[in-house]
Amino acid sequence: MANVLVIGATGKQGGAVATLLLKHGHDVVAYVRSPEPPSAVALSTAGVRLVTGDLADPGALAGAAKGVDAIFGLSVPFGSGGKDEEVAQGCLLADVAARVDAHLVYSSVRGADRMVETDLDHADSKQLVEAYLRDQEVRATVLGPVYFMENVLNVGFSRLTDGVLANPLSAGKPLDQVTVRDIAGLAVHAIEHPDRFAGERIDIASDRVTGAEAARILSDVLGREIPYQQMPLGQVRQWAGDEIADMFQRFEVNTDFVDIDELRARYPEVAWHSYAEWARTVDWDRVLEGRTTGQ
Repeated sequence: MANVLVIGATGKQGGAVATLLLKHGHDVVAYVRSPEPPSAVALSTAGVRLVTGDLADPGALAGAAKGVDAIFGLSVPFGSGGKDEEVAQGCLLADVAARVDAHLVYSSVRGADRMVETDLDHADSKQLVEAYLRDQEVRATVLGPVYFMENVLNVGFSRLTDGVLANPLSAGKPLDQVTVRDIAGLAVHAIEHPDRFAGERIDIASDRVTGAEAARILSDVLGREIPYQQMPLGQVRQWAGDEIADMFQRFEVNTDFVDIDELRARYPEVAWHSYAEWARTVDWDRVLEGRTTGQ
């Protein structure tokens, strides 16, 4: 049994990791901004110890990490401090993990081990964090997730509550996607086998589907037709900003995909989910009532 500090435990990614760690019998400490939100209260009720602080407070983070065996960490994109703020968060995670001699499992983004400027701040920031990690004497495993399946749960963007599946990509364009359940599965497996995973960097995808295929799957799961509708990129720029629009523009022309079969063969211990298998785990009544959002 390990003692694990989870960063972002009130979010979908960290929450999935915390939940799976508890299921495996580990002791979990969650680093949260406040113990009062319902998500934090639910963690405490489930047996997670809460420690308050933020990723700009070295003393609080070091205190939370004292005595832990491992840290699951992520940095927060799109904060008020932009790219520099996220880089500082990631570097602090590395420094604290090294100080307490904990195994750091850092959730980054696919391809961020390549120092190639993308003009996407949330990707470029993680490149800088990973470069910093490589220069530190810290036991670390880096996961590089692709696009999140859970993004479709942001019904303001996906328009599922309007009876369609909207996305900026053309209907037949394949997109690698990952569920936070599989990120958690691989993260917890890495935490449980630090000797095998320390020093590893793994790009992670659960399935590859087109928009039309995703719409057919959701139609089957929901029991009614959900047509696919391509969203104009200009509308995305207006709603979500240039960075998100540019990201989808790159997805549209991308031909570099994760070898999902090899990934599953290499880590058979993870209970991998296809898009359809993931969709069947979702409480769609809750989603369609508008009570949940993206990742």
